[in-house]
Amino acid sequence: MTIPVGHTPAVTDEPVTLINAFSVPFAQKERFLMRWKSNARLMAAAPGFVGARMMQSLNENAEFTFVNVAEWSSGSALDAARTDPEWQRSVQRLIDDEELDAVAHPMVYKAALHVVPGDPLP
Repeated sequence: MTIPVGHTPAVTDEPVTLINAFSVPFAQKERFLMRWKSNARLMAAAPGFVGARMMQSLNENAEFTFVNVAEWSSGSALDAARTDPEWQRSVQRLIDDEELDAVAHPMVYKAALHVVPGDPLP
């Protein structure tokens, strides 16, 4: 499994969103979710974690089978959570799982625009 262990720090005290798109063979989706849940439990306990959603493609041929969207109170909180040795071991177990053939594409974002019903857009 190819998941980059290193990451680009999200050094900011502003809220951030971690978006991680995963290419996973459709036949391995249940095993992937099992492994991801283990990591998610650790992240959910970290200070600054707001919430996460794992989206699954409805199309078996999609380039990205899963897309994780995780909200954090700040980039600094996310950076601190990523240094936790227990979380790093959990990620390593996912990477080392010989029954998974997946690739992760993580990136951290900040909000550039927020739209709700009824908002006039310029």
